[in-house]
Order: sequence, then structure tokens, then C-alpha cells
Amino acid sequence: MRFDEVTRSLLLVVALTAKLQNISGARILLMSPQLQSHVMRQTATGEELVRRGHEVYVAIAATHRNPEALEQLGLRTVTYRVPPSEVRNLPHWSEYLQSLAFSPGYDAYTFAQSISAKVSMQCEFMMSDDKFMDRVRVLKLDIAVVEPFHVNPCVLLLPYSLNVRFVSMSNYYLPWSIRMPALPSFLQSRDPINVPIGSESVLWDTVIYLRSLWRATFRLWNSTLLEHHSSQGLTWTELILKSELFLIISDHHLASPLPTFPNTIPVPCVTVRPTKPLPDELEKLAMQSRDGIILATFGSMTSSFPDAVVVKFLEAFSRVRQTVFAKMRIPEAVTVPRNVHVFQWLPQNDILAHQRTKLFITHCGNNGQHEALYHGVPMLGFPLFGDQPTNCERARAKGFGLKMNIHDFTSDELFDNIWEILDNATYGDNIRRRSAILRDEPLVGPNKSAHWIEHVIKHGSAHLRSPAMDLPLHRFLMLDVIAVVFVMTLVAITIACLSTVVIIRTIRTKWMYQPDDKKTQ
Repeated sequence: MRFDEVTRSLLLVVALTAKLQNISGARILLMSPQLQSHVMRQTATGEELVRRGHEVYVAIAATHRNPEALEQLGLRTVTYRVPPSEVRNLPHWSEYLQSLAFSPGYDAYTFAQSISAKVSMQCEFMMSDDKFMDRVRVLKLDIAVVEPFHVNPCVLLLPYSLNVRFVSMSNYYLPWSIRMPALPSFLQSRDPINVPIGSESVLWDTVIYLRSLWRATFRLWNSTLLEHHSSQGLTWTELILKSELFLIISDHHLASPLPTFPNTIPVPCVTVRPTKPLPDELEKLAMQSRDGIILATFGSMTSSFPDAVVVKFLEAFSRVRQTVFAKMRIPEAVTVPRNVHVFQWLPQNDILAHQRTKLFITHCGNNGQHEALYHGVPMLGFPLFGDQPTNCERARAKGFGLKMNIHDFTSDELFDNIWEILDNATYGDNIRRRSAILRDEPLVGPNKSAHWIEHVIKHGSAHLRSPAMDLPLHRFLMLDVIAVVFVMTLVAITIACLSTVVIIRTIRTKWMYQPDDKKTQ
């Protein structure tokens, strides 16, 4: 009897262990365009997945500057080769984006085309590296988390080629491409090619959206790359629709509410991690500042501005009472004010969480904006490129701060706007109120994205998927129904018109052939 009980116990332990391994020991691959901010938000979720017991890999280019930092988070890197002859054609993204943003002929659509071409080039290197593909194939992945970048979703080719199911994580999707039932009338001109929001014309919003859809589908997304690495006839939209989930790195707290299906999950604040104490030097400076801290950073991709722009920043900073922590390149022979402390790197999330932080001067990148929202810090925005102008305009419209033009401002204007936000409690009250609402949700940030990835690993996604995902676009938009109704209406109008003509002609004919005495009666 005792032997049977021991046997049953051992079998139960084995069964539970096997089940636990299936759920908590999944092998997961992360893949995004090799822009630092995009890698950061994926790795924040990856770090949480590692904490939950999963084995997480990150696909990166051989040109990645700091793979050791990823491995320190518990992530495992898988590197694809960049041919030596092509390294010079892949400048580090920070320098490349800065040169584009401050070029005299800057144009948002040309900018998007240029970024799309660079992303395509890296996807081609990745997909053509047989050793890399073999190594990833041997991992026997359970799922991949990839970013269908709105200017080029080519990273989707990796899980598709490996026959691995995947979750899409991005800050923007063309709603109709993922069959989201959203009309242009309330999308507020959500154009990824940098069209400002605020149009009150439904017709104009519709034109903007259709232009975005056409540009992305036929101009930006590289169909040649898709044809080379996929089955014949597959479109980018069909590939995107194979996603198990669509994780949107934004929601109604900064953007607008949208109608979504159960497999479309808003996951704002994915880079917000548990707050850590500041390094000793920063903590000492923060506590010595009686009037608080101003944090001025412009993302992982941009820290080098033209000298004239930096001088205007420093002139304005020299007039404020607060201590300024700034991440930017200082030109030679330029004196840094005593209240300004310049660093090559700053723990942005931890500084925003600090009790002394009063203002965040930012480029309005998605990651930084959501960190400021989570910690309730008002913002002064200097958008540079991409979705940043739209992000900044939304924050301004919601009363979370103000917006300025990096190409056209004076130090006096900057000082006046800093003073306005610090002196007018409305901005701080607005964002702290919204922060409290956001924090009241049961899951926020990496916890939420990791939860839903685990959900799909455990249960699949069939129960979340709408039949609309399997409809071609013309049927999803009910164009076939509209066409039938239009034709029927046209036929009915035609019949009515013809009938009217026949009746009129009949009456006229009878009238014309009546005797003259009857016509005069």
C-alpha cells in the first residue's frame, strides 16, 4: 500500500513538473528593428518573462553596440551576421536619425522611406544568414514576440520562415490591416507618416488614413523581400494577420479609445520597471536641490544636437532655480551653467520616479512619454521625427504639458514655457490624476504584456480571434454589400426614371391624338 502511494506521488510530481515546464519554461524569441528604443521595450517584457521562469532569446545584429547589457538582464542573444562590406552602409541609428532630423530638406515621408530601406537591409542580412537561421531553428521555440514596424514589418519573416507562432508588439498598427473595426472619423488622423492630429473634417481624416494605407502597403513595405522569403502570393497584411496577439504599446491614457477585438491588447508603459535608488552622485545632487529637478533627455537615439540648439538650451537652463540633469553633447568652449549636470547616460525611469522631479523635457518618444505618465511628471516636448510630433500633440491636448519646435525656438521661449509648467499647477495635476487612473488597473507595463504572452502559450489564441481576421479587406469593409446596395439602388432609380418617362410619354401621346374639340373642352 505504501509502495503504491509512493508510486502515485512520484507520478503526480512528474506530471506536475511536465505541465510546469510546458507553461513556465517556454522558449521565447524577441525580434524588433534594431533601433535602441524598440529593442528596449521588447527586452523589458523579456526581462519579466525571464523572472517568470521562461528562457528568452533576443535576435540582434552583429553591429549591436552592447549585447552584454542584454545578457545581464538574463536574456540570451542570438546574433546574425552583417557583411563587412555593408557595415559602412548601416551607420549607428543614433547618428543616422540625427542627421535626417536636422537635414535642411527634412520630409516626414522621405524619412519613413529611408528608415524602411535600412530595416529591409537588416532583415535581408538576418534571413540570409544560414548559421543564424539554423541556430534559431535548433532552439525549438514555443513562440516569438516580434514588432511589425509600421514603416516595414519585415521582421515577421523570421517566425514565419521557422513555422513558429508569434505575437506582434508595436506602438502602431494600421487598424484595417489587423481588421480593427475603427473608422477614420475617430482615428484623429493617426497617420504613422507624421500627420498632425486635430482635424475636425471627417472627409480629411478619411483621405489621410487611406493615403497612409496606400503608402504603407504599396510604397514602404518591401514586397520583393516578402516574395523572396515567403510563399508565393502572400501579402504583408496576410502575414500580420497570422499573429496570435496584437499588443499595442499605447492606450486611451495618451492616445484615443479604440474599438478592439479580444486579441488586441493595449499594453502602455512597457518600459516602466520597479524603481531603483538613484546612483549616489545623482541622489546627492537631487537632495541638495531645494527647488527640485528638471530631467532633459531625448531618448536612446538622439543626444547630439547642432551647437546653436544646445546653446539655447543651456541659456534657458541657467535661468531656472531647479537642478537640471541633461543628456546631451556639449560643444567645445561652451560653458555649462552651475545648476546643469550633463551625463552620457541617465536612469530615466528612476529619475522620473524621484520625489524631487518636477519636469521632463523630452522628444516625446513612446517609451519616455509613458514613463512620465506613469510617474505623474508633466512634459515639455521637442518632437524630432516619426510618431513623436503626434505623441507630443496628444500630451499637449490632454493638458500634460506643452509642445515646442526644435528647429525654431529661442531661449526666452524655452524659459517661459518651463516657468509656465512649473508655476501653473494644472499641468502637474492633470498628469498625476491620469497616472492614478492608470495605476489603478490590475496589470500595467511589462506585467501585462508578459501575462498575455503566457496566456497564449498556455491556451492558444483561437478563443480570442474574431472571424473578421480571416476576411479579405473588401469583405471586412463590406464593400461587396455596399456594391450590391448601390447597384440595386441604381437599378431601382433607373426603373423609376424609365417608368416615369414611359408614363409621361403615354400621357403626352394620348393627349396629342385626342380630337381638337376634346382638347378645347
